[in-house]
Amino acid sequence: SSMSFLGINYGMGLLLTFFLFFDTLFGVSKSIVLYGWPSINRNRFLIGILTKILILFIPISLALSGALLGYNLNALVALSMYTLIANDAISCYTNLLSIKKKQDYKNKDLIEMLINFLRSLIYSSITSMMKKIKDVPNCDLDEKEDEQKN
Repeated sequence: SSMSFLGINYGMGLLLTFFLFFDTLFGVSKSIVLYGWPSINRNRFLIGILTKILILFIPISLALSGALLGYNLNALVALSMYTLIANDAISCYTNLLSIKKKQDYKNKDLIEMLINFLRSLIYSSITSMMKKIKDVPNCDLDEKEDEQKN
């Protein structure tokens, strides 16, 4: 219910969960196939899971910020969800290819491109707001008070 309050589609969340789970499963399998059992350790696994959970912060923070500020950011939330789904789907396919060919294929990171896009969007928005605030004529109260005294 909290996801629907924030404007995040339940089906998109379920699909993202599906790809996150299978990406983790295929990533562990790839590591075993390419590097053997010693390459699997608890710390690396937990860091990978924590990273995937933290990535979910992107759409949730956008939705929550929009809801609290009174803006409709559903388009950005949907864009971030689609990007996360596409990134994990591509990662699943890359891991499957690596398992099949027994060769380590590198994955293009769409999340990094999304974060850079959001960063530049937020920066340009704040810069334009600051310019608008700067262009507002100042109220010269001190000069008016001086005129009234004279």
